[in-house]
Amino acid sequence: MVLDLFFNLLIYPLKQVIEFSFSLFFHVFKNPGAAILGVSLAVTILCLPLYIVAEKWTDFERDIQKKLEPGVKRIKKFFKGDEQYMILTTFYRQNHYHPIMALRSSFSLLIQIPFFLAAYSYLSHLSILQGHSFFILKDLGKSDALFTIGSFTVNVLPILMTLINCASGFVYTKGHSLREKLQVYIMAALFLVVLYDSPSGLVLYWTLNQVFSLTKNIFMKLKNPLKVFFCCVAAAILFCDFYLIFMHPGSFKRRILMAVVISFVLLAPIFVKAVSRLIDRVLLPLLNDSKSRGILFFSSAIGLFLLTGLFIPSSIISSSVIEFFNIDNLGSPVCFVRNTLVQSCGLFLVWPTFLYFLFNKRIQTAFSGLSFALFAGALINTFIFVGHYGTLTRMLTFSENIAGRVPYSVIIVNLVAIAVLIIAAAFAIKYKFSGILQVISGICCISLFAAGIFYTKSIKADYEKIASTYNPENAEEVKPVLHLSKDKQNVVLFMLDRSESAYLSSILEEDPSLKDIFTGFTYYPNTISYGGHTIIGAPPLFGGYEYTPEEFNKRSDVSKLTKNNEALKVLPKIFGEELGYNVTITDTSWANYQWIPDMSIFQGMKNVTPLSLEHTYTGLWMDLNKDKIRPNLVSSSIRRNMLWVCFFRISPAIFRDAIYDDSKWWSTDEESGDIQEFIDYYSALYFLPQLTDFESDKPAFLNITNDSTHSGFELNPPDYVPATKITGKGVGKYAKLSGYSANVASFKLIGKWIELLKQNGVYDNTKIIIAADHGIGQRKIVQDLYNGTLEDGFIMDHLNPMLLVKDFGAEGEIKTDTSFMTNADVPLLLLRGLVENPVNPFTGKQMNDSIKKEKGAVVTTNSTWSPDQHSSNTFSIKDDEWYTVKDNIFDIANWKKGK
Repeated sequence: MVLDLFFNLLIYPLKQVIEFSFSLFFHVFKNPGAAILGVSLAVTILCLPLYIVAEKWTDFERDIQKKLEPGVKRIKKFFKGDEQYMILTTFYRQNHYHPIMALRSSFSLLIQIPFFLAAYSYLSHLSILQGHSFFILKDLGKSDALFTIGSFTVNVLPILMTLINCASGFVYTKGHSLREKLQVYIMAALFLVVLYDSPSGLVLYWTLNQVFSLTKNIFMKLKNPLKVFFCCVAAAILFCDFYLIFMHPGSFKRRILMAVVISFVLLAPIFVKAVSRLIDRVLLPLLNDSKSRGILFFSSAIGLFLLTGLFIPSSIISSSVIEFFNIDNLGSPVCFVRNTLVQSCGLFLVWPTFLYFLFNKRIQTAFSGLSFALFAGALINTFIFVGHYGTLTRMLTFSENIAGRVPYSVIIVNLVAIAVLIIAAAFAIKYKFSGILQVISGICCISLFAAGIFYTKSIKADYEKIASTYNPENAEEVKPVLHLSKDKQNVVLFMLDRSESAYLSSILEEDPSLKDIFTGFTYYPNTISYGGHTIIGAPPLFGGYEYTPEEFNKRSDVSKLTKNNEALKVLPKIFGEELGYNVTITDTSWANYQWIPDMSIFQGMKNVTPLSLEHTYTGLWMDLNKDKIRPNLVSSSIRRNMLWVCFFRISPAIFRDAIYDDSKWWSTDEESGDIQEFIDYYSALYFLPQLTDFESDKPAFLNITNDSTHSGFELNPPDYVPATKITGKGVGKYAKLSGYSANVASFKLIGKWIELLKQNGVYDNTKIIIAADHGIGQRKIVQDLYNGTLEDGFIMDHLNPMLLVKDFGAEGEIKTDTSFMTNADVPLLLLRGLVENPVNPFTGKQMNDSIKKEKGAVVTTNSTWSPDQHSSNTFSIKDDEWYTVKDNIFDIANWKKGK
């Protein structure tokens, strides 16, 4: 616990600097060895101010020691024991000195320790180094082993590192005392012992550090070291700019942005002069008043700490506690807030405070002004320029691409607002009104603390409520819970969330054996759903045409929740009460409008057994497949990414896309997707054969909902199983598109279950429908299948769900029927031949497709996915979000705006 606190406070901020630097240089050069070189150079440059201060302290300490040395020698010559100690103490006090101050001479060595620990923590287990070579180093993830003498392996790089370290120490300690020289050489020997068997990537980093340290020590002996150093850095930056602009294969926009950011270093001399003039002309009151300077700095630093460490993470988690519920068996998600709080404390409070007291009052003044500017800008960006970037998943990535989400006009206004605020604050300081800024900072700090505590308590309360009502069992064994009949009729509905209709042809192309498994099925490619999100697309699938969004909104006197739960219970009620079937229903989407379905809404219904299969078998699957998933991946990602989400929120809009880094958050972790959430769903299909028996004494209806197909997680072909590293390539037409892997995996697993039915002779007496609430929405598919696009840019494929139907006794290869269908036809297809003129048991109205026949399907392009974002009784759909579609959905002429 203490070690974790120490790591998060002091080492973690430095580790993030190292990881960001590695990611930046790896993006540029696409080579881990070159990235390590960049990291070493970046850390050296960042540490230069510290080394300069350390050198001044060392010289100061050396001068004092030299001054006191004659007196100390006389005292030690004439006095012994306690008398010597007392006289020495008095002598030091008279000269305003304490022996502990001798540590100042070791400061340059002490600086290296936290950076070394951060580098060791990051580079010693970095998966991206595994198997990658760099010049003579065959594998950066292993010790170099360049020579072998018999059975003894010699690692050359640590020895070279030590020699360079000693050379650097020799230059640095020339003319210094023996004690200082011994410190350097002992430290070099210590690093040799510690790093001898370490991965060569880590040793390469530290070797390069020593090279740069040697270079620095040589530079310090020159007449104008800063000028020479700046010329060298400028040459390196110009080379990087040339490479980025003319040679790098990445996005031109991002290359230009990166080149511009790097080139700002060239303005360092101008920036230093500008800051110096700013201090003398504007911030002079702070320069002359240490108390005001300190209060403004600390209030701003504390504000940034509370904003990023408490307010933002607690507000994110409290908005959907159930998504963070008991991740990796950690219990309350407050642990993620606590973790970010400590990390933020180290980054915005501990290290800035250390730096603040390390430098003189001019730099302290600059620190104070910069801290307030950062805090003020962060508040504006967090609360005013929020932006709309889509849904944030529990892995803290956005559900859609955020590039281009913010208009240029907003970016400009954002930057202008920050500039105006900073200028106003500068005038307040110049005319000695900094007290007002201190009061504003203090009020903001108190408000952020209060809001953060409120959100944290809300998380605790919601967690306790969820824990009391939802506590999914972690099954210790797989036993049959889905019961089919061998001699009576069985009806099965698979609702595969977001299963893509167009992927079927690609799936069958890639695995033709599935054609022999899915015999008797009819494929309806010309199928429309009523909304691009489950909240709107699922109710018609389960309840029929009375629950399309248009009809849903007509019953405005009934709550949205009531109508939703009605739709989900229509089929179980008909099959269980009217037909006397044994009904088993699992994981029904948005049951009781809960993210993890509240299956209690089905309790008490006649002949109906509600189950939760998703989440239940995750542990079992992971125990059987320990090589396919890294333990605690989800919680580790949240602990790491939450602070980056905070950076995203407090940053100006212009930088947010770069900070997000295409969902990577500048992480080099190759396993960053929410594979555990996928396995929560995947495991239910994986164990489907073991979960099924044929002991039902009545006809059976299974209503199985599964979210595996909703995932965009990439799986390992050709079997499409979860894996720590993707080694194969899909061969299907759409194999590279999002969600394809999950769709293939789901059909393969359902195929195994179908084979079980055939082996037990129950396939012919079983009707099976595989349907989806909506499609994925792929522009590539629109280009292939549709003869045009909509003017508002909506991706029509988002409303093209999977629909496969196998009736009793159906056989032969999969057929294709291009009839115009909607997913609201599913209940009618399930009841066809079983109930003549079925009636909705909740409304008393006949269930039919007359609406479709008369006017087609009135669908919506509304993008609001959460129940809470709609009105209490109706879906909040704007007039321009309605379309009427009829006949061939792939003909753009058949899409008419409005109802």
